[in-house]
Amino acid sequence: MFKRVLLCYDGSAAGRRALQRGADLSIFLNAQVYVLSIIPAGVLDPVLAAGAAGHACIVNEDDGYRKLLDESVGWLKMRGLAAEGYLTSGNTIDRILEYAHKLAIDLIVLGHYPRPTGGFWWSNSSRATLAERARCCILVVVDHVPVP
Repeated sequence: MFKRVLLCYDGSAAGRRALQRGADLSIFLNAQVYVLSIIPAGVLDPVLAAGAAGHACIVNEDDGYRKLLDESVGWLKMRGLAAEGYLTSGNTIDRILEYAHKLAIDLIVLGHYPRPTGGFWWSNSSRATLAERARCCILVVVDHVPVP
C-alpha cells in the first residue's frame, strides 16, 4: 500500500500535526519516512541582505530550518521509524513534487492551514494545485474543529 511516505514539515502548528499524524500512520504501515522542509521562495537571505548593505553576516537562516528538520527526523527515529530528512528551497509545490518523484513516494502528508491572503498554500498555484500535479496519494491533516 503506502511504503514510502513524504512528510512535509515547516515547523508550524499545522506542520507538527501533519508530522504526528503521518508518523502514526507510517508506524501502522511500517513505511519508510522522508521529511521534507522547504525554505520558501522569496524568503530574504540574511547573508545577501547583509552583503548588499556592506556588512558581514554570521547568521545563517538555513541553520534554523536545518535544526527543525534534524529534530523532526530524530523524533521519528525515536518512535522506531526509518526516517531521512531533506532541506531544500524554492517554490513549495514544485519542491514537494520534485522530491515525491525522486524518492518514489506513495503518500504525501501535509498540514492544512489557510494563507493570510486567502486559499491554501498547496492549492493556490498559477499552474495547477498540488493534487492535480501529484502522481501519488495526498493526506491533508485537518485540525479537529468542534461544531457549535
